[in-house]
Amino acid sequence: MSARDKRWLGVPRWLYGAVALGVVACFLVFGASSPPPPVSAQARKVVEGLRTTSVYEEPGGPGIVDARRSRELIGDRAIVLVLLARPLVDDTTYRTDPRAERCAEIAGLVATSVVILYAFDDDGEYDAEYCVGPEFANPANPVDQEDYVSGVVGGVNLGTHFRVTDTDRFAEVEEYVYTFDQYTMRDSPNGVPRRGVVVPPPPTPDALQARQVALALGGILAGTVALFVLLRAAGAFAGGRRTRAAASRTRTEEIGTRLNRLADTVLHPVRPANARAARRQADLAERYVLLLRDVESARTAAELTEVEGELSELEQAAR
Repeated sequence: MSARDKRWLGVPRWLYGAVALGVVACFLVFGASSPPPPVSAQARKVVEGLRTTSVYEEPGGPGIVDARRSRELIGDRAIVLVLLARPLVDDTTYRTDPRAERCAEIAGLVATSVVILYAFDDDGEYDAEYCVGPEFANPANPVDQEDYVSGVVGGVNLGTHFRVTDTDRFAEVEEYVYTFDQYTMRDSPNGVPRRGVVVPPPPTPDALQARQVALALGGILAGTVALFVLLRAAGAFAGGRRTRAAASRTRTEEIGTRLNRLADTVLHPVRPANARAARRQADLAERYVLLLRDVESARTAAELTEVEGELSELEQAAR
């Protein structure tokens, strides 16, 4: 098939394949995948505040939980305490318990820790919500999150029934920390889990504009075409190497055949008639041995060419 037969409308057929592959890739990237759910501004601010401390206290809170004492008590355990001031009931994005959903959202961002969140509920009561980050686990024995939450919260309720008041609920945090130690140290050879580095979430992406989509599609198509070109070039290079290697083997075999023909003449000559003939035979034998060494070490085309020249000179001298 000629090069012209491999073209449609003057364009190589492989380019149509590259474009089709780019379209499929665009669908997989932009059509099949869905963007991650947006992070609320409040959760983003909370996580930013937890980068250097275990306790985040929103300004204007009721002060029912002592933030300073809680921070000292928690230390570097894998626990974060969030004290919100603004009621969550007015947020219409919630479909269930707003406090539970906000706690789960924050836990997803501080994935290796557990979260204690205090916020106002529908009745105006400042109460706690407990949740577990998706990557929180005992290194020796992964924590069953449901068992952990029910066990720890149950221990908190039992241990603080007569210790909390309407104006001071620090005892709940204190009991939670003690129960946390008990549960996490049962099977952990490394002690209580420590809080990992908190990385704030990236900015929530805005809706993609037409120009951005066009640029992205163009980039994918250009990348696909470039990949095809590189693959073709790599194939041509590999084919050239195989051709050169075959040619080199053929030349080496021909050189070996010529050396074999010289062997009897140079290494097993007739009895010399005089000293001059003897020296000539010795010189030819030495040159033959040196040539064998050069043939063994020849690797490149230039080295094979040089060896062939030496062989031709030796053949001429041996006549």
